[in-house]
Amino acid sequence: MKSAPSANVNSPDATSEAGAESDGLPELVRRFRAGDEAAFDEIVRRLTPRLHSLALRTLGSAEAAEEAVQDAWVRIYDRIGDVKDPETFLGWAIRVTLSRVHDEFRSRSRERAAREGLASLRAAAGSPRAGMSAGEREDLARVLREALAAIDDTHREVFVLREIEGLSHAEIARTLGIPEGTVWSRLSYARRMLRDYLGRRRDDVT
Repeated sequence: MKSAPSANVNSPDATSEAGAESDGLPELVRRFRAGDEAAFDEIVRRLTPRLHSLALRTLGSAEAAEEAVQDAWVRIYDRIGDVKDPETFLGWAIRVTLSRVHDEFRSRSRERAAREGLASLRAAAGSPRAGMSAGEREDLARVLREALAAIDDTHREVFVLREIEGLSHAEIARTLGIPEGTVWSRLSYARRMLRDYLGRRRDDVT
């Protein structure tokens, strides 16, 4: 078997709709398992923008996101046989990517972590006031990074899938393989922790 193809994630278009991405994925998985290497290339083409967007919004760094997604695709290629039902491939691929993103998140220092994204956290902290200096905006970005880092992986992934990726509670439950009630519980806890953290820090950065 040849090595996993390299995904082009330098300039992702993260605007694709989930439904369009997932159309035909199970059949592509079946074709790849039957020996059609081109089918995997098509899977990579369809899903890379979404996986990159997920990684970017969590890590905040295009370089870190690219590394995480590249590594995720290698893992997906090597372990695609673990997926018993091709219909569940999308959720499984997202879980593999999240796992790699969490590894990357933990391994990078806060000073080198995200400087972009996290729009939903910015809203939770309150809109930056007009006329903020570049230094003040950087302080706010740093606090937002730290707020996300303060949540454990289990609760962070639910928050990211809901508030950044826009998945429904039912979709998150299917993606992570957990009861929908657990999604509600984890999301509520994550929001509360973020609110508390940002509330304690807001005065320092605004």
